[in-house]
Amino acid sequence: MNAPVSEKPLGEQLIAAGIVSDVAVKYALQKQRVEGGRLGQLLVALGFVTQKEVARILARQREMPFLAGQEIPAPEPEAASLFNRNVCLAKSFLPLRREGGELVTVIGDADPISVRDFIVGHCGLEPRFLQGEFHAVTRAVRQHYYFAEHPFESLIEAEIRRLEADVDRAYSPERLLDHILHLAVRERATDVHLAPTAQSRTVLMRIDGVIEPMFALPPVLDRIIGYIKLRAEMDVAENRLPQDGSFTARIFDEDYTLRVSTLVSEYGERLVLRLLPESSELDKLTDLGFLAEDVAVLERIFSRPHGLILITGPTGSGKSTTLHAALRMQSVIERNILTVEDPVEYRVPAACQTEVNRRAGYDFAAAMRHFLRHDPDVILVGEIRDPETARAALDAASTGHLVLSTLHVGGVFGVVPRLRLLGVDHETIAENLVAVINQRLVRRICPDCRDERAPSDLERSWLGESVARVFHGCGCRRCRGTGFFGRLPVYELMVVDRPLADAIAADVSRRELRDIALRQGLRPILELARRRVLAGETTVEEILRAVGEH
Repeated sequence: MNAPVSEKPLGEQLIAAGIVSDVAVKYALQKQRVEGGRLGQLLVALGFVTQKEVARILARQREMPFLAGQEIPAPEPEAASLFNRNVCLAKSFLPLRREGGELVTVIGDADPISVRDFIVGHCGLEPRFLQGEFHAVTRAVRQHYYFAEHPFESLIEAEIRRLEADVDRAYSPERLLDHILHLAVRERATDVHLAPTAQSRTVLMRIDGVIEPMFALPPVLDRIIGYIKLRAEMDVAENRLPQDGSFTARIFDEDYTLRVSTLVSEYGERLVLRLLPESSELDKLTDLGFLAEDVAVLERIFSRPHGLILITGPTGSGKSTTLHAALRMQSVIERNILTVEDPVEYRVPAACQTEVNRRAGYDFAAAMRHFLRHDPDVILVGEIRDPETARAALDAASTGHLVLSTLHVGGVFGVVPRLRLLGVDHETIAENLVAVINQRLVRRICPDCRDERAPSDLERSWLGESVARVFHGCGCRRCRGTGFFGRLPVYELMVVDRPLADAIAADVSRRELRDIALRQGLRPILELARRRVLAGETTVEEILRAVGEH
């Protein structure tokens, strides 16, 4: 049994670690006296710390190994069968495996002494604890026991047979959709595609940014399209024009918003569902994979009182995630944070978040006009896509507000030309642009099947002839044979210092701007990409797929 080695209160430990301020802890203690509850939970709810930070401190205090969310392995059936779902959820633990007379167990927001006494009394095994992220442990418990009780393949086959036999259409496709959505969440899919072909309907999922086929449905089950359209409040009878809608669903006891879009193809309607969790634990930049040296620079940038910070990259490159992680760097107890997004993907405690509603005339530009009347310190605009929003963002930046946003351009040197096309003059850009982050997401090599081998000719030409080994994922159960599990960013960070600002104001060419930026220390995106490959985090093929040659 891992025993606690420090009785110092959690608040003091968080202050000592530099994670929260004394002012924040005092405020949380005041709320605790009024509302009750645990201090750690209040600090998380207020946005002062993340669950991951609290769990790390507890792991250090209890001298337990720490497991981040995606590091929690699938439990061995023999160990998990010793307990049931309700017990594991109530006591916030998940047995992983037996090792002799010990039961390796990951705990969440739980008292290890109480859990230890329960496990010993229940099965006679001595627990060896690992400290996990609170929400991740709860999620792992729900997912394991759900699929242990509902074997996915047999459930899908049974639903397909039942729907095929239902010629009178008295049986709803609700359960089939429910099984598909549970599978999507377990596989960490962001999107589910129902794609018609000549002889079948293919279910595909986007996992770690890549589309993967899952299984096929017979054409007779096209009725599931109608059911989804009905749930999303779309016109079920309209199958000639594209439509958009949304609905909510409860998956693994968590609420999700599903954004639905249809297209009309040669073989029928194609449908895509985007899964958006109503509540999601948001990591800070270090946990997302940003280098410590860059996080130090970004902390200084995001503490600026005013100016414009932009994140660029194509759709699906993690811009919104980075943008919201940046909000975690703000002192939420001292700064008024307002956001307008399309849609709200992450809930940020203590921030006032609003969502675009174009039918009501509430778009990015309209939100910016209203925000300035609400005494903001930090404004997050989901995207700058039109001249009015661009001008409003620059006006806010120039009048004493820190504005964070995204821009759809291919790199840091496309920002100035793009803003110029949107009607902003180069002097205004030079005066207010603080920094640009251009990023892509690449798949991370699966840690469970990571192996080294000699480099190929392509890898040597890309990494250098002196490279003796590279790493790849062999494919295993955890990564579904892909060799990849999770993603990490490759990026370049351009801080607009005085020489760069002067160059922008002088309206120099893109080539001249690049030369100046490189002299000022800009690290090109492919340089970091090579570092990721040499460190065994990803592969050359994955870099070329996601980033290209540049």
